[in-house]
Amino acid sequence: MQAVSATVTGGRVEAATASSERDRAIAALFATGYPGLVRVAYLLTSDNALAEELVQEAFVATWRAWDRLEDRDAAIGYVHRTVVNLARMSVRRRLLELRHRVTVAEERVEHDPTGRLDLERLIARLPMRKRTCVVLRYFADLSEEEETARVLGVSVGTVKSSTARALADLERQMGRRPGAEGDDGP
Repeated sequence: MQAVSATVTGGRVEAATASSERDRAIAALFATGYPGLVRVAYLLTSDNALAEELVQEAFVATWRAWDRLEDRDAAIGYVHRTVVNLARMSVRRRLLELRHRVTVAEERVEHDPTGRLDLERLIARLPMRKRTCVVLRYFADLSEEEETARVLGVSVGTVKSSTARALADLERQMGRRPGAEGDDGP
């Protein structure tokens, strides 16, 4: 049997082996998941520094909640959900700040004659739920049926309809019409 040392901190007794096991698990999760999570957060917030900060906060929250996680193999899902929730709160906070600023004329989107579209800018214009569905489905490669719905805490049908509406919005923003020449749609 392994020896366990205990320390008393703020009235709580913590086992050293449990803490080191948690630290190793979080470090491994961080090493494999950090780059993809930063990408997801960036696509949701359009701010690289904020994206990195949100992902770091999500890992800290996961570290704190580690003992409460029922299925530790699904911890990456917990981190994904935390990143999405933190991004939503950040966007809400940013919108509130913008409402209290002096309004400036909205930037015009000109037709891109070279055909190179700034997809990140178009995705950033989507409402948060649609943006989140697109980012998780197509940039984080989560499945509609299970992972995306679980991360968002909604039904699979909600993910499918939000994703379909988001893609239709993106098509309109890019100037494509469903059924237009060169479109593979029905």
